[in-house]
Amino acid sequence: MSGTPSISETYAVLGNAWSPGSRFRLRVSLVVLTRGPALFRSQVLTDFYSLGFFEILCVETGELHYDAAALVQDLPGLRILIPKGPPNVGNAVNLAAREAKGDRFLVVWDDQVIPETGLHSKIEGLWEQSENLAVVPELRDRQGRELPCVLVPGLEGDRLKILALGADQEHVETLFAPDYTALYDRRRFLHTGGYDPQMTSAFWQKVDWGLRSRLWGESLAVKRAFKVDYCGQPPMEDQTPDRSYPRFFLRNLAVRHVGDHGVLPFRRFWAHARRAGMPFGQSLAVFLHEREWVKTHKYLYQTDARVLTELWGTQ
Repeated sequence: MSGTPSISETYAVLGNAWSPGSRFRLRVSLVVLTRGPALFRSQVLTDFYSLGFFEILCVETGELHYDAAALVQDLPGLRILIPKGPPNVGNAVNLAAREAKGDRFLVVWDDQVIPETGLHSKIEGLWEQSENLAVVPELRDRQGRELPCVLVPGLEGDRLKILALGADQEHVETLFAPDYTALYDRRRFLHTGGYDPQMTSAFWQKVDWGLRSRLWGESLAVKRAFKVDYCGQPPMEDQTPDRSYPRFFLRNLAVRHVGDHGVLPFRRFWAHARRAGMPFGQSLAVFLHEREWVKTHKYLYQTDARVLTELWGTQ
């Protein structure tokens, strides 16, 4: 019997879910992640509010340094979420997905802007025409230059290699959403378990969710008609595998698809042990724990990483 991972976070909420209406025909929630100066937060949220989304959820990652209570009074339908605990972007997206009332939710940052020209018809068209779990926009820098947002996976032995490219077609499949920015199907996102809060690296957290979603039969795509621009310098990411990498390896790369389900063969322990950097006993305990996790979710696996990368772009 298959199971669905749970998302459990503790957070506070300012504001309420009542919304005065939307300029969209469909229920699209806007999720705003924060990393810019709090000094500009009120203006940024006011600008996003003017776009007419069904609701806005702003996820703060630290103490509030602006009058949030007054802001939620001025902007009905705005809620400010304040997670309790260390900042974790994937965790922020998870709790916003749990709290959102829309059928889909668009994740952006407070240092990004959404070009308003044709915005409503574009997003509604993406909603109605797309069968993807998530639709990723074409990302552009402040000069309007396209950034590589198509992430193509490949395997070299047991190592995952990711090539970042520009979108050369109107619809291009991708492994994950750069910077978490995408239009997500809320129900299906929650069914995947969301981003893994135990992943401490933002890069590997995104890769883990994207690859796991693909292995479980979902798809993600970049749509060039959908654009999001940075106001400043796009962030740089550390792609070095960290202490959470063994969890990613065992749940994704080490799994083999057999018949109608996924398995983590015991012979994969040695590949895990070589790269885990742990004492033997700890390495074995981690392997056995993840093997049970794969067994619990085995019927969700529709393929494995080896087949996925070999057939990438041909389906």
